[in-house]
Amino acid sequence: MKFTYPSELPVSAARDDIAKAVSSSQVVIVSGQTGSGKTTQLPKILLELGRGTHGRQIVHTQPRRLAARTVAERIASEMGVHLGDEIGYQVRFTDETSPKTRLRVVTDGILLAQIQRDPQLRQYDTIVIDEAHERSLNIDFLLGYLTALLPQRRDLKLIITSATIDSVKFQEHFAHALHEKVPVIEVSGRTFPVQVVYEPLGTAPALMREVPGFATGARPGDADYDELASAIAESDADHSRRRGNADYADDGITDMPTAVARACAELVIHSSHERGPRDILVFASGERDIHEFEAALRHHYGPRADDMHRPDAIEIMPLFARLSAADQHKVFESHTHQRIVIATNVAETSLTVPGIRYVVDPGTARISRYSKTAKVQRLPIEPISQASADQRSGRCGRVADGIAIRLYSREDYETRPRFTEPEILRTSLGAVVLHMLSVGVARTAEDVTNFGFIDPPDMKAVSDGFNELTELKAIGRKRGEVTLTHTGRQLARIPIDVRLGRMVIEAAKAGSPNLLASVLVVVAFLSLQDPRERPDDKREEADRIHNRYADETSDFLTALNIWDRVFQADGDPSNNALRRICKTEYFSWLRMRQWKDLVSQLRQMCKELKFKVGDPLPSSRPGLEIRQLPLNQQAAHSLCCSWDTDGIHKSMLAGLLSMMGMQVIREPKASDFAGLSGAARARAMKRAQKMSKNDYQGARGTRFALFPASAVAKKTPSWVMSTELVETSRLWARYSAAIDPAWAEPLAGQLTRTTYAEPHWSGSRGSAVATARVLLYGLPIVQDRAVQWGRINPLEARDFLIRQGLVEGDIQQRFSYDEFVGRNRDILEDAADDASRTRQLADTVSDEDLFDFYNAVIPNDVTCVADLAKWWKTDHDKQPDLLDFDPAKVERLASSDSVSLDDYPDHWHTTGSDGQPIDLRLSYVYDPTDPADGVTVHVPLKALSRITPDQFTWNVPGLLDELILAMIKALPKQLRVQFVPAPDAARTIRDWIDDHYPNLPGSGSQQKPNLPPVDEEGTTVGWPDLAHVFTKAAIATVGAQIHPEVLGSELVERLSPYLRVTFSVEQQLPAGKHPRGRRHARGPVKVLGTAKDLKALQREFAAQAEASARQMVKKQAEQAGEQGKLVQQANLLHKAGATTESRATMLWRGALDALRLPGERISSRWLGTEALMLAAAPYKSTKELVEDLQLATVKRLLPNVDKLTDDEALANAVLDIREVYEDTVYQVAHDVIGIMKSYADVDKATSGKADLPMLSVLQSIRDHIATLVYPGFIGRTPPDALKSLSRYLKADVSRLNKAKTDKNRDVKWAWQADEAKQLVDKALARAKAEPAGPKHEALMQQAEQARWMLEEFYASLWAQELGTKGPASLNRIKKALS
Repeated sequence: MKFTYPSELPVSAARDDIAKAVSSSQVVIVSGQTGSGKTTQLPKILLELGRGTHGRQIVHTQPRRLAARTVAERIASEMGVHLGDEIGYQVRFTDETSPKTRLRVVTDGILLAQIQRDPQLRQYDTIVIDEAHERSLNIDFLLGYLTALLPQRRDLKLIITSATIDSVKFQEHFAHALHEKVPVIEVSGRTFPVQVVYEPLGTAPALMREVPGFATGARPGDADYDELASAIAESDADHSRRRGNADYADDGITDMPTAVARACAELVIHSSHERGPRDILVFASGERDIHEFEAALRHHYGPRADDMHRPDAIEIMPLFARLSAADQHKVFESHTHQRIVIATNVAETSLTVPGIRYVVDPGTARISRYSKTAKVQRLPIEPISQASADQRSGRCGRVADGIAIRLYSREDYETRPRFTEPEILRTSLGAVVLHMLSVGVARTAEDVTNFGFIDPPDMKAVSDGFNELTELKAIGRKRGEVTLTHTGRQLARIPIDVRLGRMVIEAAKAGSPNLLASVLVVVAFLSLQDPRERPDDKREEADRIHNRYADETSDFLTALNIWDRVFQADGDPSNNALRRICKTEYFSWLRMRQWKDLVSQLRQMCKELKFKVGDPLPSSRPGLEIRQLPLNQQAAHSLCCSWDTDGIHKSMLAGLLSMMGMQVIREPKASDFAGLSGAARARAMKRAQKMSKNDYQGARGTRFALFPASAVAKKTPSWVMSTELVETSRLWARYSAAIDPAWAEPLAGQLTRTTYAEPHWSGSRGSAVATARVLLYGLPIVQDRAVQWGRINPLEARDFLIRQGLVEGDIQQRFSYDEFVGRNRDILEDAADDASRTRQLADTVSDEDLFDFYNAVIPNDVTCVADLAKWWKTDHDKQPDLLDFDPAKVERLASSDSVSLDDYPDHWHTTGSDGQPIDLRLSYVYDPTDPADGVTVHVPLKALSRITPDQFTWNVPGLLDELILAMIKALPKQLRVQFVPAPDAARTIRDWIDDHYPNLPGSGSQQKPNLPPVDEEGTTVGWPDLAHVFTKAAIATVGAQIHPEVLGSELVERLSPYLRVTFSVEQQLPAGKHPRGRRHARGPVKVLGTAKDLKALQREFAAQAEASARQMVKKQAEQAGEQGKLVQQANLLHKAGATTESRATMLWRGALDALRLPGERISSRWLGTEALMLAAAPYKSTKELVEDLQLATVKRLLPNVDKLTDDEALANAVLDIREVYEDTVYQVAHDVIGIMKSYADVDKATSGKADLPMLSVLQSIRDHIATLVYPGFIGRTPPDALKSLSRYLKADVSRLNKAKTDKNRDVKWAWQADEAKQLVDKALARAKAEPAGPKHEALMQQAEQARWMLEEFYASLWAQELGTKGPASLNRIKKALS
């Protein structure tokens, strides 16, 4: 072992000072610039001092595995020993040490794990903490732990080294702990100086006047480019002087990639004037920036960056973690061309890129920060500290004089913090707290903050660390102190992330050895860097090959698919076979070996924990024929295996409870794309539609999206869990899987929070239930779960049992002696019905009375039907009538006045228009908000057309007093003053009504209802409406001057709704059908409509009422028709309101059936001219014409057929006219011939050309004759009117002739005629709207009479010379219609 120290290294000059300090002090701090030789020379100084002897070692820590290996190799090489003998190293997967090793180079994680086994670190006599400026969690914990350990072990030496360490802070910290002075040795000076220049965005170049390619567009190889490249600035001062007198075309660069490319171009041109190494190191914040910088450089250098055979070629090499191992190692290989290496801050410390002479520093880095609000790790891009900037500058100038270009200003540099904030202040402290608890240095949060950290974390961060361990069930509380649970003690022994360790423990609890083995594979995969490689030049092919393993529901199963394919499906491969597989499948051979080694270590660790570990075998895998297909023929997902999906994911969820997410879909709005149109709008909408599904709500209100590279992101399941949430451009979830949120509830335990909503009574369950919502960190993992409310709130559950179960009778389970429920409910229903009738709720037992009764006798611990049944089964024998409700014992009803229920009948007894009694059911509603408040008359559809509305204006006797008083109050003020005081006047009027109408409408019995009063002649005139009776009574009693018209519809509308009867039209349904129909004693019915206006209902359901009435008498009418009893059949249909056809028309058609002659016989008697004229009649065929002629003949021969009372009289009448029937038909035909001649004259007179003033007259005449002659007019026109049709048509000719001589007179007569026509049209419309029945027929007869009076009126106006049947005038038409 030789000890040589290169003289060019500054640390060699300070060798004696360092040795003296180590000998005299327990802690030594060595601080110096990067490249001073601290890392490699300091261990040799310690070995030369005799440290690492007598069975103890020197341990030298490095923050990264690669750095530990390379440092050990360099030291062993310089000392001329074999690696693994006196000099060795140990990292996670490799232990190159032996019993005679004196210097052990390890990662700080290895030393941390050794504390678990050896808290006093007796194995070592010297500890070297290198790169202490990184201030990682492990380094800060080690320094804090050693602060407490050093006073206990005075023989232990601690050396802390770094290029940018805050020496004063470290010195004061250890001096305070050891109570002695701590030396700080500054290793100053460098082999080669470094010039630092500042070139902020938007400023001129720092090293030359103009940079070719940026100022003029010149490219390398052009004459302009060579000329500009020779003009290098002599100095900063000279450059600044010229900068003030000139303006430069490339000053406007404001984007970082272009600025980096220009800075590199400056350095390339500068290096062309120098000798020796010329490589450039560019720092970037992340992989995206690396690609952008690379693209900018390749765009500038063009062929020089692509063709490595050129003598002036420039090799551009990216360096980042996701590169393949081969691409990473290229950086360290020898080369002949100038290189530009673009790297993340991995090249800032430990990892030294050889041959670097120049550095370009954009001044930013992606810093990991823990969000104390969202509880996730964020990776924002932030300005680096001064120490990091110096560290980056120190990476150049190691082989020759260096230049570092900082793309920010000197002022910006000077305002930045001096040192980078330690990781312990910006990350989660769960693992740190666990280590401290496991080694016994902390029991409370205060212990952690008071621990010997150089920069102690705040209480909030420590609290979050304890909360993380609580989530993982690693800690509990005992007598106010935090203690490790069994799970926590196991976690402390597992040298991986605490969340991953929790997954392993949960899988072991599941009891399946194969499940645990599968989880170990996934955990190892997550502990390492992803072994899948994506070379830039073959990215698409690599993605296609990797996609064969992708499971669309879980990235973890994807890892298992890769493991099974590489290490299990075809046997465990040899090293060479593994290399071939990795090359073909685009896997990193080194990471695959690390994955396999870590799985082996975890299996060994599980055995130490006495976990049973099986093999990670799938339940099924793709067949051999698929695996042997060529790669380009294997489809996506074709190599997916079947695993114990639920078991694996449940185990992993135990460590990821706060990393769950629930999908939140926000549909894009049109306003989001207001500024876009065309294809751009379509693309934006498609992208937004896709992204709207990839939005998840995470724990504590966070929002994240699945990382696009994840296979799960293509399916976007409703619930996911993720191993990490990292914020870059947004918060991304990496390595995710679809889950069932219900899995989390048993795993979370006391972490969940349950909220209850909508407690209600469930008759089927016999208890009060509520909807439970289980929340975990704000996420609803269980929704709408029904729970027994009695366990949550017994008093309220008991209230539900009594009020809704017993009082309202909503109990579907039967139990012993439960008859009291129905009996008490019947009492309430009867009382409620009486209250609805009398509208006096205060004087009737109510639900509250029954509730108070039950509440007084049922024990407080009875909360459901099961409890009630159990208690009542025991107490029933003691007091059987304990639960029988007696309304007489309700104290508040003792002094109330009783009301006679006879004044509120159940039925309305009346007589229909056919003289048959009708029984209408009444119901009562007492609810002012209900449209049916008050009395409801239930009218069967078949009886709708046989009742009149006047009788119902009286309402029931019990409400008549209120109705009379309300009518008085509704009168106009000038009339209302006649009834003062109103209550007294109302009683007087009621007494008068009782005297004159002792039997009120609707009273009597079903078989013998009270009949309406008769007039002086003894004729029944029907029930008068209450308005007329009120008027008579008012005049007779108070001498009021009032007319019934005052009490019209407007006054009635002002009355309270309950004083006006509601009509409900109902249709009887077959039994057992229409389960939604309301049921009562008469069976199921269907409510067709309800209203306060009976006439409106009669008009609305006229057709249905006619069909229903016809159905009612259908059988009797059919029997009468079959027996030839036409009069009886007509009477049945007419009285029942079963048809709108008049009784006379039905009898005329019956007589026609008895008299009908063959059509040929009648037409054979017509002469040629007669047949020709009749052919002009508006009929489709001769058959229809002859049929209508015969009907008109029957009407002419039997004008009084409606007065025939029985079928015998009809038969005799038919017999009397049989002999003259045929001749009369011929006579009617001759009348029609005369009509058609007159019609032809009118038609001829109105055809042809006409003057403009006559157009209105001609159109009026054409419209009029169309109402006289039309298809079927012969049979429809009354016999008397048929004879006058010719005269009516001649009157039209006369009108036309007179209008030609005096148009103004015609206009005057037309106004009178139109007024009369409107009266007739309204009467006819009113008659047609009336439902079928006698009244309909009476109105139709009245309208028909007026219609032919109108024709006579027309003739009296325009053809007085033709004469009329009698006097005709507008007033006579009005009188006929009144």
